[in-house]
Amino acid sequence: MSSIKKFAHWQRTESQFLAAGADAVYSIVGNLSQTGQWMKVFSFKVHDDQRGVGTKVDLLPPGKIFGMLHQSTAPAGSITRRNQAARMVEFTQPQPGGRMVMRWRVDEVAGGCVLHFTIEIHGPGTTAFKFTIGNALCHDYTVAVARLYRMIAHTAHIKLDAHVVIAGGRGFLGRNLAADLVCRGASVAVLSRTREDYFPTEQFIWDGIHQGTWIGAFHSDRPVHLVNLAGERVDKRNTPQNIAELTDSRVLTTKTLAEAAATQSQLKTWIQSSTTAIFGDAGEAELTESSPIPTGERALPEMTGIASAWEQAFTDAKVNAEHSYILRTSLVMHPDAPLLGPLNMLANVGLGGKLGHGKQWFSWIGMEDWLQVIRCLLGLQEPRIPDGIVHATAPNPLRNEEVMAALRGLAGMPGIPTGSLIPKLGAAVMGNNARVVLTGRKVTSDVLKKAGFIFEETSFSATVGR
Repeated sequence: MSSIKKFAHWQRTESQFLAAGADAVYSIVGNLSQTGQWMKVFSFKVHDDQRGVGTKVDLLPPGKIFGMLHQSTAPAGSITRRNQAARMVEFTQPQPGGRMVMRWRVDEVAGGCVLHFTIEIHGPGTTAFKFTIGNALCHDYTVAVARLYRMIAHTAHIKLDAHVVIAGGRGFLGRNLAADLVCRGASVAVLSRTREDYFPTEQFIWDGIHQGTWIGAFHSDRPVHLVNLAGERVDKRNTPQNIAELTDSRVLTTKTLAEAAATQSQLKTWIQSSTTAIFGDAGEAELTESSPIPTGERALPEMTGIASAWEQAFTDAKVNAEHSYILRTSLVMHPDAPLLGPLNMLANVGLGGKLGHGKQWFSWIGMEDWLQVIRCLLGLQEPRIPDGIVHATAPNPLRNEEVMAALRGLAGMPGIPTGSLIPKLGAAVMGNNARVVLTGRKVTSDVLKKAGFIFEETSFSATVGR
């Protein structure tokens, strides 16, 4: 009975700091008729906002499928709680045999406020709704809050004396970084190959190879920083052509950025992205910033080969910056992290046992900690990190079997070990590289530890299951 009750309830909370007055933020958040202007993935039709609690509200979810499902299964919802003093508003939507609750709360903190958004689903349809609607309604939350920040009167903003250019600023990491910095009062410009409607920063179109008008992204009256995240998606089939394309997409963009930066006033900071996968399949070796790059069979070409060339391009470039870093990032964990999609799928169909032998190391870092590392490298908060190579990775790497056990626990399912065959077959069908999950490395950071950096997200289950 207790397990049934457990999985008849699901909750997820997202939180984001804003460098703005709490009352100014709540003046928009508390008016549900404005929600669609900033959250975008859904909106509300408020029938009589003057009535407060009890006001009839129609939820207008995104997409044809979600919209049709919602209209055919759910009656109108209503405002069930509103507290001006606590800056909180709550909407409840009846569901078949249960209900869905959305709650926004604005907490005043030093330097601004924190906006919390919680979704709760209750009832026998919980599992279905969390996959079809629940997680979708939380999608791109940080980007949504950055749109909200730009709606607030400028007089309520607390500005940060920094202009950050992010190459590759619309990928999973880049868009979260760009939005977080906007919310903190920084000026942000992203370099991307296409334009996205309603993205809350300046967008400059580039091809990563040629100089062009995108160089205007560096023009600002604030100190200018550069974060280079540009590069094609790594998880591709392990073919010579793909490896060459992945390498070129990183090496050429680094050279192009260096040429552009050389024509500008000195950058305050250049953060060059890299990956802890540079250590290939490292077995039981314990790896820090001072560990040598592997050679031989452990130096996998799609990992060590690409990352080494990426870092060498940065080293060879004439980097025009006061501070420069090579940031080797491990797997960044968040409920929406791309890698979690296929792993959660296995866990939710009962195949969430260990992958391969299960002993391979899984180095990871929570999204909030990764963002905090970046802010420290940019000099926007303490502690200050010395220039050079930095590993963005949590202090507690896990075994693959521990990761899969955590995902099984969140799914409430048993887990049949899949060995190596199913991951390889799945990767072949989906065009992925099975070695992403069948290899591993135990990476930590001496640099962050010595600098006094404090990790906030050390529980893997809490990080991916919030």
